[in-house]
Parts: sequence; C-alpha cells; structure tokens
Amino acid sequence: MADRHGPFPSPSERSAGRRSRRRGAPAPAPAAYPAHWEADIALRDGSAAHLRPILPEDADALQDFHVRQSEHSRYLRFFAPMPRLSPRDLERFTVVDHHDRVALVVQRGEEIIAVGRYDRTSPEEAEVAFNVSDASQGTGLASVLLEHLAAAAREVGISVFTAEVLPQNARMLSVFTDAGFDVRRVLDDGVVMVTFRIDPTARSLEVMAEREHRAEARAMERLLHPSSVLVVGVSTRADSIGGRVLSALEGSGWQGDLHLVSRDAFEVRGHLARPRIADVPGPVDLAVIALRPESWLEAIEECAAIGVRSVLVPTEGHTDSVEGRRRQRELVAEVRRHGMRLLGPGSLGVLRTGEDALSVSLSPRLPRPGTAAVAGQSSALGAMLLAGVDERGTGVHEFVAVGNRADVSLNDVLQHWEDDERIEVIGLALETMGNPRKFTRIARRLTRSTPVVVLRPPGLRVSGTPGHDVRESSLPRRALDQVLASSGVVQARTVDHLLDVVDAVSRQGVPKGPRVALLSNTAALGASLRGAADEAGLQIVIDDRNVPLAADPRVMQRALTAVAGPDRADLIIAGVIDPLAGDHLGALREMATIARHSEVALVVCLVSERSRFQEVHEAVREDLALAPVHVTPALAVRAAAGMLAAAERPAADREELAVREDVDRAAARRIVERHLPPVGERVTLDLETTRALLAAYGLPLLPSLPAADAEEAVRAASTVGYPVALKSTDPVLRHRADLGGVRLDITDAVQLRHAHARMREDLSFSSAPLEVQSMAPTGVPMVVRSVEDPSLGPVVSLSVAGDATDLLEDIAYAIPPFSQRAARELVDAPASAVKLSGERGLPPADRDALADVVVRTGLLAEDVPELASFELYPVVVAREGAFVVGARAELAPAPNRTDGARRALLGGRSG
Repeated sequence: MADRHGPFPSPSERSAGRRSRRRGAPAPAPAAYPAHWEADIALRDGSAAHLRPILPEDADALQDFHVRQSEHSRYLRFFAPMPRLSPRDLERFTVVDHHDRVALVVQRGEEIIAVGRYDRTSPEEAEVAFNVSDASQGTGLASVLLEHLAAAAREVGISVFTAEVLPQNARMLSVFTDAGFDVRRVLDDGVVMVTFRIDPTARSLEVMAEREHRAEARAMERLLHPSSVLVVGVSTRADSIGGRVLSALEGSGWQGDLHLVSRDAFEVRGHLARPRIADVPGPVDLAVIALRPESWLEAIEECAAIGVRSVLVPTEGHTDSVEGRRRQRELVAEVRRHGMRLLGPGSLGVLRTGEDALSVSLSPRLPRPGTAAVAGQSSALGAMLLAGVDERGTGVHEFVAVGNRADVSLNDVLQHWEDDERIEVIGLALETMGNPRKFTRIARRLTRSTPVVVLRPPGLRVSGTPGHDVRESSLPRRALDQVLASSGVVQARTVDHLLDVVDAVSRQGVPKGPRVALLSNTAALGASLRGAADEAGLQIVIDDRNVPLAADPRVMQRALTAVAGPDRADLIIAGVIDPLAGDHLGALREMATIARHSEVALVVCLVSERSRFQEVHEAVREDLALAPVHVTPALAVRAAAGMLAAAERPAADREELAVREDVDRAAARRIVERHLPPVGERVTLDLETTRALLAAYGLPLLPSLPAADAEEAVRAASTVGYPVALKSTDPVLRHRADLGGVRLDITDAVQLRHAHARMREDLSFSSAPLEVQSMAPTGVPMVVRSVEDPSLGPVVSLSVAGDATDLLEDIAYAIPPFSQRAARELVDAPASAVKLSGERGLPPADRDALADVVVRTGLLAEDVPELASFELYPVVVAREGAFVVGARAELAPAPNRTDGARRALLGGRSG
C-alpha cells in the first residue's frame, strides 16, 4: 500500500546519523502543550490508535521504538546504521517547542508505533519526517500523520513542507503524491528533494475522505460481520441481558465461533461457559460486555489481552450523572488505547437478515429480509424502529443501534452501508448529532446512489439525552435543517413518518419523475387528497375524482391503467372508499400488479371498516409486492411526498471547489497571529485590521475616513470623492438610517457640513465618532455572515438586509467551502432574494458578484478557524458588482473542529 514504507530523515537527524558525535543545537525551552492536537485515529485495518504531541518523558518509549525497528528501517530513517539513539539525540527529538519544532507520536497502549515531525526552516517552510514501526506499516499511519502535521503547521503560519527521500524509498514518495498535494520532486546528490504546499486542495480533501471511508467501513465490517463472538456476563437467567443476547444469536442461526463467560455456570444452554475472559482462546472479532458499568474497564483490559477487536456494550452507564459521564469517557479511552472500537454503551445491538443472518442484540426476533437498512441511537428508539418495521412488514437487511455513540456513530454505519450493494434505502433516527458536518459530507456522497431518510434530532443541544456527548450549537434549528437538506437526505418528522417512507421506497424504489396522478372514487375523498397534495407541494398532472363507487374491482383497475400509461404519471395516489362488498384485497393486488408493470409508484388510502382494513394491513405486511396502504389521505400523501423527495433529492454537488488565486493566506495568518487573544477570550478587530483581513481574501471594503468635526469630514470627502455617506461608527447605529446613524448621497461640502451638524445634534446620546465613506452604487443591500459554530464548524449565512428579514428568519445557511454552483444556490435560497431578480422597477442585481463574495467568505471562514464571527453588512449588490460597505470580525483561539482537514475520531480523547 501507499504508506508501507520505511522512514526518512530531516537534515538535523541525518547529521546525527552521519556524525553522531557532533554537538547538536541547544534544545528549546519547553512550551505550552497543545492539547487540541491530541486525537484518536482510525487506521486502515479498522483498528484505532491515539495520536498526541511528544513529551520529554517519552524518551524511553522512543528509544524502545527505535530499537525495535529493523536495520533497514533505521538506515532509511537516518541514512546510517544507528542501533540506539544517543542521550543528546533523545533530548533533541523529545524536547520541542510545539511551534517551530513539532513532533507527534502514535501510541497503541503504552507503546509508540509511529512518529512524525517537522522542523521550520523559514517563516513559511518546514521539513517533515516520519518513522512508522515495521509491524504497523501498511495501516495508513503515515498519511494520517501527514494530515495532522500539516494542520498543526498551518496553525503557526507554515504553508510549505519539504522532505529529502532516498530514491529507493518509493513507497515514502508515494505518501506525498497520493495525498493529493501538488508535489514537486528534484533529484539532487543522490537524494530526492520533495516540496509541496500543505493548503487543503479539492484533491487532498477527496483523498482524505476516501481513506477515512475505507478505515471506518473496515472497522464496521469487523463489528457487524464477526466470525467469532464472545458474550461476557451470561447467566442461567434467560431474561438477563447476556441471556437475551445469547437467545438472539441462537435464534438467528448464526454459525460462527461462540464463546461465553459466566461466573455462575459451567454450561449455559448446551454451550461451554468459562469463568474468566483470560480463558477464552483468541483472537475474537466481537465481545459483548453485559456487565455493570463498574466492571467495564477491567473487562476491556482482559479482552485486549486475548485479542478482541471490537466491543458491544448493551448496558447503560447512568450517564445522566457526572460519574456516569466520566466512566463512559474512560471506557472509550481504554477501548481505543488497545486499538479496539466500541458500539454503545446502551446499544440495543446489531442484526442482519438473509443467508448470513446474525443477531447480536436484545431484539426477540429478526425482521423480514429485504433491502432497507435502519439505524438509531438509544435502545428505546431502536426498539421503536424494530417494532415499526415489524408492524409494516418492511424488508430489512441490517439494523444497528449505536446507543450513546460514545465511539462508533451513525457516520461510521453510513460508511459501511455505502459499500453494500444489497441496500436500496437507508433510514436513520437521530436523537443528537455529534458531527453534523461530517454527516452531511457522507450523506452528500451516499445520496448519489441510495436514498437516505432521516428523522432529524429534536435540537442541536445535549440536554435531555443522557450519555450523548454533543457540542451545543449557537445557531437556530433551521440552520441544521438547511444543512441537512443540502446533503440530499429526505427529512422525516416522526418515527412513523420515517418508516412509512422507508417502507414505500423499499417496496417500489423511487418514482422515475415528479408527476403525480390522484384517483378517488368519491369527490369528497378526492378533495381531501388534493388538499393534502397541494399543501405538500406535489406536481399534480391528473386529478380524477369520478371513479365510480362500485364493488366491481375492475372499475378502479381500469382507472389506474388509464393514468399509468407511458408519459402520463410517475406516482399514483389512489383514494378508495370501500363499498364493503366484493374482493377488496384482490383489487389491491391487481392495482399493485398494474403499477409494477407500468413502472409507476403507487400509494393507497383505504377508508374501510376495521376488520376489512385489518385484513388488507396483514396482507401488505406479509407481501412486499403490495403497495403501502394508509388510513387517511394525509398519511398517504406524506409517504408519497417522501418517495418523491427521495427521487428528486438534489444532485450532489460534484463541481470542483471554487478557487481564488488572489487569496493571500499568509497575510491573513500574520494578522490573526498578531491579534489573537488568550484562551477563553475574544477580540473585535478594529476597522483597519478588518480591512486588511478582507483585502487578503479579495473583499475590498469601500474606503472611509474619520470625521471628528465638519472640516475633517470635508477633507475626507475630497479624498474618497463625492458622493459620500456620513455614518456613525456606533455598532448599533452605523447601518441604521432609520435611527439617524446614516446620511446618504451627500454631493458637496455644504451638504456635508450641514449633515455633520445635524447628526451630532441628533446623536448627542452617542459618543461614537463619525466617518465619511464613498457611496456604493444603487443596489440591493445584503448581509453575509460566517460563524465558527461548536457543532457545525464554519457556517456561512446570507440574507437581505433589514429588520423584517431577521424577524421573519428569512436567512439561508450553508457549510463552506463552496463550489461556484453551491455559492449561487445560497444566494438564491432566501425567499426575499427575489429582490435580486429586479422587482418594482429595480434592475436585476449582479448575483454572480454576490456569489463571488460568498465563495471568498467561505474560504476565509474555512482557512481561519480563529475567526469566531465575521459579518459583511451591508453588501450592496448593484447591476454590476457587489460592494462591501461595512464589516466586523471577531477572533478567538482556534477550536478543535469536528470535521477539519485531518482525520480524527470524536469522543474519548479527541474532544
């Protein structure tokens, strides 16, 4: 594989190898430990490891790591045989300043399995080096280390990495080229000189996502498709948690290796039970730990000793308490310390139907085999999902309940399901979202081929969901809704809504188009169908309310055949009032056959007496060839609308991310480093600093000058040129003409002196100075903002300027970076953005220019995580061009983003 390589040296380390007696540079003074660089990481083989900055006390572990390496690896690392590192070398390698000299180690248990480091060689350049243990080569460690080193380097203003590699070390060279960077290689004096910029590119982000997908899918493959299972905590009581898991395994017919650990029995239901985990022959793919929370850590330690790869914890951990949350974090840290992955705590388990059926769950039986995949979080929600699919007879391929998702989350489950061709529709029920940004990224890719129906969480906050470690969002609920919608998922409001759509799609697939035909055998029922369809925004092409009410089923069949012909309708909603005579079940079967042969989707609303409807319901439950049947027009239309939304889900944005060559990231980084406040504080940049930051990203702010008195105002106006605006610098008043804070279109000195005097009189309550600014052309005033949200990361919003927009919440949100198309979609998203098209005598505004502002704002927000909030208000969009009139920026220390340009597992020690 690409990173199955030997290491390579930096110049200082190469010198240490060639002339180990030479006195090294003095060690730097210890610096503040960058705890936010710590991360748990997923490796290519599905295991986990811990990455952190190196510490002086790592000297002995680093020496052990060095000695374990093969002679060949040590030669490639130091260009010379070095059986041991000297004390001076150990000090130089472990005592770093975490700024100009950085080193990261990867650990499994207490053992170092990889080291990556860089040494700054100029203000914007550093030389990078890696060393991966012989036993861990091929697991993706070098590429992960490269991502984390690059992220750390960008924080301190480094934009270029260099390296020197022996020509025979082809696999190391491929680490850089395969990472998606634009790599330049030059052979000099028998060594390959490698140089590349470390700014994330569309290609590097794509490569990172693909590697992340491969590692996380592999981890789920080991967890969901085990060849051996260990159940710890089985008792002779059938109703115990361990006993229920054992019953589920037996009932599924699974044929793998089963091991039991029980303290009160030598045999359970014919299976040998061992008293200790240590007595179980390993390795084991999946261990179910059905023990009390206080016994978790000891069990994990024992499982690691026999080679357990994955763990499922069905028991709850009382995580509504401080002690419970602490215990859960310790559990995750211990699991990952040993390279394992965890499902739970509080997981209902996993199950799979079909030829290789498996149930490692608390569910009493398997659902009907089919093509749907369903997942939820808590045991309660998981039980509701399983009861719902059983009630409908939905065919399910796999089910997963992630519990508190302390480690494995629904994002990991999606990574696995993306590769399973047997899955045709996915249903997810969310209570919280730990990494919404990553979820939307995966969903955007997945919905290109597979419909995803999502029961959105009730909020973005952690309250009310014990055990779910969630970063609280500062944004309104509609921000998450818009972000989810942009990823192409179908959003459901209730569990029933979710399952109705999943059931309908799993039975019939998605409609081939948006055209809807309504059929009904009474006018009143037809009116109810039409009202519900109009409210749902369906495209009605046929509305036939005159189908005769007759016991003869052929009447409805003929009507259905008439509208199911070629080029007529893609989906039919049939409203049937049962005449209480004739073979109503046979008629429904015939309708389903006609729809299937005509390649149209069918949803039925049947109004009948209870026993006859129950007969139909049981038939639909048992026969996946039948179309779904609902009791009311609203429910039938809701299911149909979900099917159409799945068919019309927006095409994933496959355009390349927009690039702006004139962006000066280095200048922006210098500004940030000069003005960054201490941890826990924020600072608002002054106007000139904000102007410089905007200029670095190609967002010029209209020129303005202070106007302390009337004469200074006149001099300022002569500099910027008439016409001008006179404005208060008070943050509340500076854009509010209605409050007297702005005077526009001042054309000469006489008007300016008069305006200055009047404003000073009218604003006597404010001590804020005034300023003169050049006038923007006539246009539509817009507001473009970005915020660094704890949950969603950088989020850009756009709206028409004005109180009415804020009061009506007509604001569009999206996650950067943007393609040109995505930026244009954000521009058109607010309802009031129709003003940009030219209304009430105004000419059309330059939407492309506004889209360019959105792209540049997105780049700034993405590149500068220290930008806590940023506002362009107003941006006047004229017939030609968009002009930034005002701006405000706040800086704060960079957060540990949940989905940045480095791979990391959330929870545990990754934050």
